[in-house]
Amino acid sequence: ALENLVRINDDGVNGDDPTPQNNVATDTTPVNAAPDLSLSKDDGNATTRPGAITVYTLTYTNDGTQDATGVTLTEVVPSHTRFSAADSTPGWLCTPTTAAGSTCSISVGSLAAGTSGIVRFGVLVDNAVPAGLVELVNQAQVRDDGRNGADPTPQNNSDSDNTPLLAAPDLAIGKDDSGITVQPGSL
Repeated sequence: ALENLVRINDDGVNGDDPTPQNNVATDTTPVNAAPDLSLSKDDGNATTRPGAITVYTLTYTNDGTQDATGVTLTEVVPSHTRFSAADSTPGWLCTPTTAAGSTCSISVGSLAAGTSGIVRFGVLVDNAVPAGLVELVNQAQVRDDGRNGADPTPQNNSDSDNTPLLAAPDLAIGKDDSGITVQPGSL
C-alpha cells in the first residue's frame, strides 16, 4: 500500500489556528501488484530414439507488475530416460538420483517484472524401451517464493511437451556351419 501524508501550516501572523487537528491528512492507496509467472516448454519439434539425447528448452516469464523472488523451475525425469547434466543448463539438482522419476530443480533467483529467461533440460533415452512406447511425456513448472504476492494466473505456471519416440526391434540372425562338408544323404 502507498501512504501519502500532507500537512499544512501558516506563519501565525493572523492568529493561532483554532483547529490544528485538521491540518494533517493521510490517504492510503492499495497497490495491486504481483508477479505473474508463466512457463513454456519446447523440444524443438524433435523426434527421438532409444539411446539418443533429447533437450527441452524452458522459457520462464514474469508478465506481472511486481518482481518475483526465489524463482525455481522443477522437472520430473520422464519414464525411460535419465537426466543428462552435460546437455542441460548448469545448476540442476536431482533427487534422489538422475534416473526416471527423480525430481530435478534449478534456482534462477529473482525475475524482474516484464522479463524472461531460458534454461535447458536434457535427458538420455534408455537404450531399450518397452514395446508400444511411442512418445516421451515431459512436464515442468515454475514458481516463486510468494513474498511479492500471489500469482494471479497459476494455471500457466506449468507446461508439458510430448516427444515422438521412434523405436523398433532390431533383429539379427546369423548362421554358421563351421566349415563342415557333408555328403548327400548324410545328416
